[in-house]
Amino acid sequence: MKVIHLNHPIDDQERSELLFSGHLLVYTQRESMIELIEFTKALLKEHLGELDPTLAQHQLSKECFLKATGAAQTQFRCSDKARQLFFRALIECGIDPKTCYYDHFPLRVVPFAEQHKGADRAAIGHHRDTWGSNINCQQNWWAPIFDLTTERTIAIYPDYWEKPLANTTATWCFDTLLEKRNEAQRERSFNYPSAPSPIEKVNEDGVLKLIIQPGDVLNFASAQLHASVPNTSSSTRFSVEMRTISVEDLNTKRQAPNLDNAGAIPMYSWFKNIETKKALVY
Repeated sequence: MKVIHLNHPIDDQERSELLFSGHLLVYTQRESMIELIEFTKALLKEHLGELDPTLAQHQLSKECFLKATGAAQTQFRCSDKARQLFFRALIECGIDPKTCYYDHFPLRVVPFAEQHKGADRAAIGHHRDTWGSNINCQQNWWAPIFDLTTERTIAIYPDYWEKPLANTTATWCFDTLLEKRNEAQRERSFNYPSAPSPIEKVNEDGVLKLIIQPGDVLNFASAQLHASVPNTSSSTRFSVEMRTISVEDLNTKRQAPNLDNAGAIPMYSWFKNIETKKALVY
């Protein structure tokens, strides 16, 4: 596995062949990503005032922190401007918007320590995103809003590209997740895992804690085992993410290997076309 830094776009086929061979791509300093960062900082200022978003939890109670960051996340999730800026960043990386489908576009918040976590404000444990979608040609895109450190970033586990990991894909149910989510308050925790998870311990020896710059975009196959690094710094991590599918990858069966996913139903309905917004039917 290699981490390949690119200062230019590459087309869908070249990108897919690299990702589905286990490589990671970092597109450096995408113009639209830099614009999205400024947009996101302005949005956070609306809800946190003059507080530095990365340090606000030092000054806010858990309830106030969850309320402010939850409101910012809701506004971000509903913002067409935020999505359009990221679509433009993806186009700057080389995706073809006519054949590209996306699922959702959240603002992820990972507080330091444990006392301010809740719902989408927590570290995410070890997982492959294909465990939930059951689509092996799915790709992940991830980008930080503020500076990263090895104590506050994303972790990739390249050893597991060719190594299975026992997990709950045989029993996890998306319909149950929806039911529990609908019963809970918006942006608050609920008692059901948001995705399948491992049932054996992950070997941390080969972990890769990636440091990329604000303005860079990380791209990897959704079948890569990854997680949030437990935030042991003194600053909150803010990042954005999206998953995409190229219809050309579906048609040509370009995809990552399935080593350990017992899920059987591809969740094509999660994805909409970037240009037409029509749901993926396959």
